[in-house]
Amino acid sequence: MTTRPHILRVPYHACSLAAISFALAKLASGSFGTREAVLLGGGTVLLYAGLGMRVQDVSRSAGGASQSMHAAVATMLLYLVGPWIAILAAVGASVGYDLKRHRSFSRLVGNLPTRILPVLVAGLAWRLFGGSAAGEMGLPDDYVPLFASALAFAFVNEACFVWDAMSARDLARARWRDELDRLPANLRTTVLECCVGAGVAAICLENPWTAPVVVPLAASMYIALDRGNRIQQVTDKALDTFATIVDERDRYTFEHSDRVCEYSMKIGRALSLTERQLEALYWTSRLHDLGKVAVDNSILNKPGKLTSDEFAIMRQHPEVSARILASFSFDEYDADVVRCHHERYDGKGYLKRDRTDVPFEAYIIAVADAFDAMTSERPYRSALSFDDAFDEIARGTGTHFHPEPAYAFLAAMGYDFENGLERLAEGISGLDRAAVDEAVRRHNAVFGDDIRAADAA
Repeated sequence: MTTRPHILRVPYHACSLAAISFALAKLASGSFGTREAVLLGGGTVLLYAGLGMRVQDVSRSAGGASQSMHAAVATMLLYLVGPWIAILAAVGASVGYDLKRHRSFSRLVGNLPTRILPVLVAGLAWRLFGGSAAGEMGLPDDYVPLFASALAFAFVNEACFVWDAMSARDLARARWRDELDRLPANLRTTVLECCVGAGVAAICLENPWTAPVVVPLAASMYIALDRGNRIQQVTDKALDTFATIVDERDRYTFEHSDRVCEYSMKIGRALSLTERQLEALYWTSRLHDLGKVAVDNSILNKPGKLTSDEFAIMRQHPEVSARILASFSFDEYDADVVRCHHERYDGKGYLKRDRTDVPFEAYIIAVADAFDAMTSERPYRSALSFDDAFDEIARGTGTHFHPEPAYAFLAAMGYDFENGLERLAEGISGLDRAAVDEAVRRHNAVFGDDIRAADAA
C-alpha cells in the first residue's frame, strides 16, 4: 500500500479550523440574537437536506462519483444570510449528516473542509467584487460578484476534493487521478448549481413569499438526477442479466463472465488502475462475450473440432460484443477493449493487431479469459489444474500475453515464481526441435477457443 505522511493533511484541516474560528469571532463581535439563531438553525436544516439529496453519477465512467445539491443550497444560503452564518450552518449540517450515516471520526473531520472552505472563499469573492450586503442582492449590478463567487466556490470545492485525495494516507487506488479526470465536468456542474442557488436567493430576496414556489426547483433537479440514475441502474441490471444468459447457454462456461470479471478486477487493482478505469474494466470484462448470442448453440457446444467456417463464425463474437456495448452508450474505447480481448501480445490474435493498437485493458481481459478457459471443463478437453494454468500463463508471457497484466495476475494469485520457472525449465530441457514445435503448438492450442482454432487450421 502506497502511503503519504499525515502532515500533508495539516494545512487542509488548519484552513477549515481557521474558517470556523473566524466565523465564531465575527458573530460574537456583533449582535447574535433570535434572528441570527433562527437563520443559523434554518440554514443548518437546509444544508443537511442538500447533503442528503445525493445520487450516484449516471455516467459509467465516473468511477462511483456522487452528486448532491450541497453547492446549490450552500450558495443560496451564502447570499441570504452571509458567509459567517453559512459557515457555521455548514459545520452543523456536515457533522449531523456524517453522524447520521455512522461515519468514523476521521471521516467526519475530513469532510469538513470540503463543506466549509468553498463557502468562505465564495463569500470573500462576493465582497471583493463589490457584492451587496448579506440578505440583499441588486441585479444587474451584482452579476459580476455573483459569477465571481460561483466560480470561486466551484474551484475551491474541487480543489478540496483533489487535495483530500492526493493527501490521503492510502493511495493504492489512486483516487487523486480520478478527481483530476473528473475536474472539468465537476467544475461545470458545480458552477451551474451555484447559479441555481443564486437564482433562488435572488427571487426569494425580491419577494420572500415566492420561496414556497421557487425552492422546489432544487428538489426537481434532484429528482431528475435520481431518475437518470435509476434508469442507468435498470440498464446495467439488464446488461448484467444479458451476460448471465449468454453464460447459461453453455453449461461448460456457466459463470465464466463472472469469473473473468473477478480475475480482471484482481489484475486491475494489482496494477493500481484508477477507480474510473476499474469501473470500465468491470463492465468490459463482464460483458466481453455478449457477442456469443450470435453464435449458434451447435457451434458453442460442439464436442469436437470446429470447421474453418464454424471457427470464422466464432471469431466474430468480439466484434458483435463491441457493437452491442456501443449501442448501450459505452464509449468507443470501451467497445474496442471488448473487440480486442482475443488479441495477442505478439500480434497473432483474432484481428492480428499490433500491440500498440490494442487497448491495455484488453490484455488484462485476455489473461483472465485464458486462465478461466484453461481451468474450466470444456466439451473438447478437460480442465487444467490451477498450477498448470499458472505455468501456461507464465510460458505465454511476452508472446500470448502482455507481461504487465500477466505477471500482476500471477503475483496476485500467489504464484510461486521460483518453482514455476523450474517446472518450465524442466519441461523444455533436452527436447529436440520437433518436440519444441509440438510444445509450442500445444501451448497455443490450450487457450480457450484457440484449441479448436488449431484443429480447424
